[in-house]
Amino acid sequence: MAGRENREARPGTRRRGPGGKVALADVAERAGVSLATASRVMSGAAYPVAEATRERVRQAASDLAYAPNMIARALVRRMTNTIGVVIGDITDSYFAEIARGVEDQAYRRDFLTIICNTDRSPAVENAYFRLLLDHHAAGIVIAGGSFPQAPENEAFRELVQEASRSATRLVVLSDRDVEAPAICVDDRMVTMDLTRYLIGLGHRRIAYVEGLTGLSTSLRRGEGFARAMAEAGLDASLRYPGGFGIEPGRAAAALMLRNELPDAVIAASDEAAFGVLTTLQQGGVEIPRQVSVAGIDDNRHAQLFNLTTMRLPTYDLGAMAAKWVIGDEPSAPDYRVTLPCRVIPRGTTSWNASADKRKEDLRAG
Repeated sequence: MAGRENREARPGTRRRGPGGKVALADVAERAGVSLATASRVMSGAAYPVAEATRERVRQAASDLAYAPNMIARALVRRMTNTIGVVIGDITDSYFAEIARGVEDQAYRRDFLTIICNTDRSPAVENAYFRLLLDHHAAGIVIAGGSFPQAPENEAFRELVQEASRSATRLVVLSDRDVEAPAICVDDRMVTMDLTRYLIGLGHRRIAYVEGLTGLSTSLRRGEGFARAMAEAGLDASLRYPGGFGIEPGRAAAALMLRNELPDAVIAASDEAAFGVLTTLQQGGVEIPRQVSVAGIDDNRHAQLFNLTTMRLPTYDLGAMAAKWVIGDEPSAPDYRVTLPCRVIPRGTTSWNASADKRKEDLRAG
């Protein structure tokens, strides 16, 4: 019996793991739950446990300064508490907000967030996808759009299929042509609603500064602009090649200054709108009296520029993706969510005074 007494903890004493560290059994005993329940709570498993019980286990772990052995857990589960966020451009505030949304949720549940910057290269995107699968990441968030004509797309689809057969949870944050859970915005509706808003302000000659050439997000936003103009019976041909940065916006505005100015300008991103705005102002154009300017994103600098913009729920995209990966959101094979966007009117747009003159001319005629 002596051997048995040595193996069992005496009442009022803590069982210690190797090296005297607090063991999960200590946490279970203090919380008054089974070892299995404590394990489910501390591992973040989706197994149903009452919230009051979860809180009791977490409090016990905090009181005992319990530190789970993540490496051992990963070896047993063949899964790491890692979420990989594959983004197009780490300097773009659009992706920064998404990454912050993921990281905030991941940190609360003891998940590590890894940011993978692709510079919008499909080959680099696939390489990071492969690495994250090989490292048994708990989740992979693909945050950027695709290039529909890229030869790497077939390899991407194969990686998506491989992820679906593994324990790794994959979620895409744009409307990509793959069978994967998606949380996104309707990029066509984004520009349609923004264009309709400017048309409602009396603007008729509206210019559009394109996004990055060939990118699916850019293509859909361009289609939305064209549809809104067509439904109003307006010419949608006043379009300028651009991108999502300040410099493409500046280049587009420089071309505008050499020709007849438009009534209004929509840029495919806030950054490009900043380039348009500052260049037109430097050229002596009064904003918004002569030209209204609007962007897309509502990034952190939009308020500083007093920029009218279409607010995208970038932070929420990342946060919801992380919750789905961790198991705090429901999942299904056809899981898909489209988050709402809305126009944020500010000082760079106003009623088009020439619209009043057109009305007077029509009445006079």
